[in-house]
Amino acid sequence: MSSLSTSKWTKYKLLRKSSELKMYLPETAWLKESSFSRMLKKYREIIVKPTGSYGGNGVIRIRQTDLATYEVQDGAKKKSFTDKSKLVAFVKKKAKKNHIVQQRIPLATVNGRPFDMRVMVQRRPGSPWQVTGKLAKVAGAGFIVTNIRMSSGKVVTVEHALKKSELSSINANDLLAQLDKVALRSAAQLGPSYRWVDTMGIDMAFDKKGNVWIIEVNFTPMLELFLKLKDKSMFRKIKSFHRSSNSHSGIKSRYHK
Repeated sequence: MSSLSTSKWTKYKLLRKSSELKMYLPETAWLKESSFSRMLKKYREIIVKPTGSYGGNGVIRIRQTDLATYEVQDGAKKKSFTDKSKLVAFVKKKAKKNHIVQQRIPLATVNGRPFDMRVMVQRRPGSPWQVTGKLAKVAGAGFIVTNIRMSSGKVVTVEHALKKSELSSINANDLLAQLDKVALRSAAQLGPSYRWVDTMGIDMAFDKKGNVWIIEVNFTPMLELFLKLKDKSMFRKIKSFHRSSNSHSGIKSRYHK
């Protein structure tokens, strides 16, 4: 039996099967001209991204600014279209195959820059999932993606980001508890389909009203992001889980070749 695809699209469909998680997922569809037009009309702001890549590469934002003007942001570059067919042709050229289109979440911001969060959820063999670390990624000036390498953004603690954002009046402990709950629920939903996975980096976000969203789930997240925090204890905890599960899988692979 071939193993299940780890693409964003496959993971999204698995997460959507949970009635509890559905409300935390931005509407997402396979990119076709029909889904593109429908989502743009419905949300007026959408994201197009490759379903297989990581690191913020190839993410395009399209926003309808008024009845017949469309603003496209690709990296830090912006373009405007007044002709929808030209917009569609541009997107088709940029997104040749295997892309998804997603409702754009109005992310909470720090000093006007959007941020999202990386929540690490890990398990040791035979033990339940745990949240082992979380951080906030603040987009670099002029970027919509929070990927640190691509947008020269910065890494801060989630607590710091919340304090400096428009959510500072909401109880931070409540927001963090909600974040953990949804992250653990996501891991529990995906775990049975990907039994070999024991580390998930879940990209999550708060919108400007403090609602939690699941952006995407990575199975090979960059742990080094946590080294950018002053306090290295989260990084050490994540690494200790990583090591124990890797040594376990090493034993497994020796006996199950």
